[in-house]
Amino acid sequence: MQYSVIPHLTAREEEVLKLVARGRSAKEVANELSIAPCTVERHIENVRLKTRTRNRAHMIAVVMRDNWLAALPAV
Repeated sequence: MQYSVIPHLTAREEEVLKLVARGRSAKEVANELSIAPCTVERHIENVRLKTRTRNRAHMIAVVMRDNWLAALPAV
């Protein structure tokens, strides 16, 4: 399956995706963004569903392979 189009993500989903792609845990992302860890997990799940990926590792692999982070505004 080829993923070439960046799905529409909310601004918060983009922020969370960038931080997770940099290796931060949900708890670390939550602390940095001043939100609850369960909210971070929900954003990660939303991005995973929008990218049609199987799990978090697959999501990050697709994002990195297709260089989607370069297309997103800086955090």
